[in-house]
Amino acid sequence: MPASQCPSCGAPVEIKNRFSKVLVCAYCGTHLRVSGDGFDATGKHPKLAEFPSLFQVGSRGTILGKPFTAMGRMRYNYTGGHFDEWFLEYDGGTAWFTEDEGTYSLYAEVEDAAELPDISAIRAGQNLLIGGKKVMVKEKGVAEVAGAEGELSFYIVPGTKVVYMDGISEGKKISIEATEDEIEMFIGRLLLSRDIVVQ
Repeated sequence: MPASQCPSCGAPVEIKNRFSKVLVCAYCGTHLRVSGDGFDATGKHPKLAEFPSLFQVGSRGTILGKPFTAMGRMRYNYTGGHFDEWFLEYDGGTAWFTEDEGTYSLYAEVEDAAELPDISAIRAGQNLLIGGKKVMVKEKGVAEVAGAEGELSFYIVPGTKVVYMDGISEGKKISIEATEDEIEMFIGRLLLSRDIVVQ
């Protein structure tokens, strides 16, 4: 999409990844949905507080020897802390990178998990069949979307509550996120610090 102007403050804005559906204006913090005609403002939200992170929007490098660019991130707050999910341009496609208190995960596959059983009844330690995959749930919690920056492939309004579950299936790391509107399952792997090189 060619460069345009933020409808809220007039600053220059540009989508750099063809999979991006939302852009957060770096100047005023307005969240902009990508439409065929340009951008539709969805609301202005405070900028994310600065915490130490491996990346910033625009960071480049390699993960597992494959090139990436950090396009944007969403932050989630939960009891006792927060975690960041980075939307990456990764090895010719897209991926999500989770940064949670020094633990890193890369998710290169995303599947709809609409047939998930009643979420309120799911407990850590339980085995589930999701999308034909047997998933062992290791952790379950509730987080709140704190905000976002940069470009994203999907959008959740800040303040939205998200039920998250982490698990394992066939040796792969599974992350499930559920809001009132949708349920998505991310499939990937844990990373070591040495797997990540930032230029």
